[in-house]
Amino acid sequence: MTRGDATLEPVAPPLPAAAGQGAARGAYGVDAVTVLTGYLLLAMFIPSNLVLPGMGGVGTPANVVALMALMWFLAAWLTERITPAKGTRAPRIAMVVYASAVLLGYIACAGRPAITKEMQGADRGLIALLVWTSLVVVSSAGIRDRARLEVLLRRMVVFASVVALLGWYDFVTHTNIASSLHIPGLQESAAQVAPMSRGAFTRPRGTTGHPLEFSGILSMLLPFAVQQAFDPARFDRGRLRRWLPVLLIGGALPISISRTGIIGVVVALFAMLPAWRPQRRGYVLGAVGVGVVGIGAAVPGLLSTLTGLFSSFFSNTDSSTQARTGDYAKIWEYMQSSLWFGHGMGTFMPELYFFTDNMYLLTAAELGVFGILALLFVFLTGLHTGGAARRLCQDDASRELAQCFVAAAAVALVTSATFDSLGFPMFAGMFFLLLGAGGSFLGSVRSPARPGDLTGAGR
Repeated sequence: MTRGDATLEPVAPPLPAAAGQGAARGAYGVDAVTVLTGYLLLAMFIPSNLVLPGMGGVGTPANVVALMALMWFLAAWLTERITPAKGTRAPRIAMVVYASAVLLGYIACAGRPAITKEMQGADRGLIALLVWTSLVVVSSAGIRDRARLEVLLRRMVVFASVVALLGWYDFVTHTNIASSLHIPGLQESAAQVAPMSRGAFTRPRGTTGHPLEFSGILSMLLPFAVQQAFDPARFDRGRLRRWLPVLLIGGALPISISRTGIIGVVVALFAMLPAWRPQRRGYVLGAVGVGVVGIGAAVPGLLSTLTGLFSSFFSNTDSSTQARTGDYAKIWEYMQSSLWFGHGMGTFMPELYFFTDNMYLLTAAELGVFGILALLFVFLTGLHTGGAARRLCQDDASRELAQCFVAAAAVALVTSATFDSLGFPMFAGMFFLLLGAGGSFLGSVRSPARPGDLTGAGR
């Protein structure tokens, strides 16, 4: 075809980015992993009690980024710049079920004579649901390349290592570094928690909201740190660089002096054993034994304090354990007025009622029987995606990575009985992000030859 002296050749449509070449980026180099990295930075390094003015407890910078990420994803989906890959929908289905429970609880709250604080709590619960939904949707459907997914997981481990290092600082200096953080433009939604102690030791929390959240997050991410240290693709990096995150995260768990942390480590360890060859199991168990002896020698009295926690628990002489078991009857009585759908997520506030220190009890009070079933379905979905991916993987490194998602979901499932896990923003954000990432990994295993990431098509 000609026009004057110029010859116009037909232009072929752009080809989609090939799988394995990394995620295709937008005009400014932004993809789902970039956006989620921004969320991780804000969530893990800005204490959750620092919020934007006028937005209340859910107005953290991390939550605002997560909500913007959801709008960004929806815009890309509506303009057909993305089609969620096959095999990634299980986490999104789980969120639909859980969102149904939250919405039914909100309706139940609106239909009863709730006080203003309860209605405000229910509103905050809806915002938290949107944040969690965003993390699941963007990570499961937006990350369409395994290489980019592994970049995100490595960043999570590095950030968790820094949080663990800050916890070590708290433990050694008997302070809390988060209490000294003041960021211009943010205000405190709640008073800073004073440094907590148990026995002769200060319980660290780094930038998290509580030592329980500190230990829960680290135990959930420890399997990924170990997997990355063993990954043959990273052998070109020095041993210190590969194993330092494992040492920081694993070493910070016992100094949290928390039953949640110890239980989380045990659950993660047993969850990972099926993915390891017998020789590697021996290495890991031996390293755990050496680590226990080493930290016991380095910190005299720590091991006796930890064993005392569990001995008092089993003998039912621990005051916190007695308080928790005493809550069972109270929760059942509270549930009677709305057994199936509860009173609304975010309405069972400690200042109005009491601390449950148990996510299942809290869910029973706020979302009823249907809410408990929905929460269990979410946890079991995390187990399913990791297990299904492990069965499909063809090499040891991939099987170990898949099993990490199983371990993370198992840690969340079990430790939710020891503290109100989703009531802590950082723990909840990390869990739902890993839930979606597990769906993305399963999709990459089922359909390895997929086009690029969020902004790859239609650009």
